[in-house]
Amino acid sequence: MIETQGRPAHELRKCEMEELRIAIAKFCAWLSESKGVSYDPYDVLGTPYGRWARRIYYRKNPLGVVLTAPLILMEILCPQLRALFVKKNRYPTADAQLALAFLNLYETGQAQGEDPTAVRSTTVWLDKAKHLADELLKQSSVGYRGFCWGYPFDWQHVNGLMPKGTPHITATPYCYEVFTRLFDLTGDSHYLNIACSIATFVSEDLKDTPAGDGASASSYTPYDQGKVVNASAYRAFVLFDAWRRYHNQEYFTRAQRNLQFVLGSQRSDGSWLYAIDNPPEAFIDNFHTCFVLKNLYKLNQHLGRPEVTRSVLRGYEFYRRALFDEQDNPKTYAVAPRTEIVRLEMYNFAEAITLGVLLRNEIPEALTIADELAARLVRQFQLPNGCFVTRTYRGGIRHLVPYLRWPQSQLFYALTNFLLALQTTDPDLRCPELA
Repeated sequence: MIETQGRPAHELRKCEMEELRIAIAKFCAWLSESKGVSYDPYDVLGTPYGRWARRIYYRKNPLGVVLTAPLILMEILCPQLRALFVKKNRYPTADAQLALAFLNLYETGQAQGEDPTAVRSTTVWLDKAKHLADELLKQSSVGYRGFCWGYPFDWQHVNGLMPKGTPHITATPYCYEVFTRLFDLTGDSHYLNIACSIATFVSEDLKDTPAGDGASASSYTPYDQGKVVNASAYRAFVLFDAWRRYHNQEYFTRAQRNLQFVLGSQRSDGSWLYAIDNPPEAFIDNFHTCFVLKNLYKLNQHLGRPEVTRSVLRGYEFYRRALFDEQDNPKTYAVAPRTEIVRLEMYNFAEAITLGVLLRNEIPEALTIADELAARLVRQFQLPNGCFVTRTYRGGIRHLVPYLRWPQSQLFYALTNFLLALQTTDPDLRCPELA
């Protein structure tokens, strides 16, 4: 447990709240300087050389190790060198999570209550979120039944090549949440119509692969038939929410089958493999486990099904037991590979904080962990310019190139989730203007 002026780190209350607000304000200043563009951990891997090297590596050709080694060494020792090969870009996942964070700040401002000047000042956050929503519409992939999003780079993975712009289910749901939340906060039907278009893509362009009695796995993109567990959890969340809003029974039917796949894929110890029936993807890692848990929790807010609650409780128990180290930092793998060189991945911090906020009513310990990690994050891993360390490697090397898609936007979103949760829990915690 970290100590600060004689108080344990989990006591992020009163004066520590000011520390959290300062950290958020510093990040906002850095974000303004960045103009919303950055490099990405996968951008160099999307170059012709990167795709070729990874393709050979995934074929288990020994030459693949030799070809990918320079890329790995560059990422560890001098990630700034990527500027020689790629340019900074916008990333829909990042823009969406930044927009959601701005909406959190807008809501914390609304909670101040009676001061009309203070309330008006918070509209800057709503305006920022609306601007990013407009940017998302510009980035939407074309040629599909509705708005949808992917990566602005080619992604060579173990199952093949995903060309840039290919929409997928782990990016699109965050954009869906931006537009539904904008509608919920403003009542502007324009946002609800866009969200309906997104739901059409999620329902009709993605594929269902039968996976047992009453279950089907969602594809990751419109072009595969994989059984990635977190993909089905994301799709189930979107379609259950869309069914509630638009009363389309087909949404419910498909969401139900995807939910059954996720529940049926949970192992006896409470864990989920990343994917089913594909040995190269039979691993258990931190943030993908968080993805499954948070989507199950969110979709069950309106369903209220006991079996989903039990699944979340079992999954969280495994998560705490197997995916944290001796210092109570989130670790990447339940069973680490022999070549694992990352000591702390900040993406894991972000998802742990957000998950702890979501589960705070059912699992009080989850918010305590979020408290501790948020304190650790802002005190140890925020850089003087306001952004955060990307990761630390074994041996103490710190990766300092700030990638918006991984994990800067997630960390910002997590801290604003935490701020909003604390303010909701304790109405006396008033939020001054952060703009």
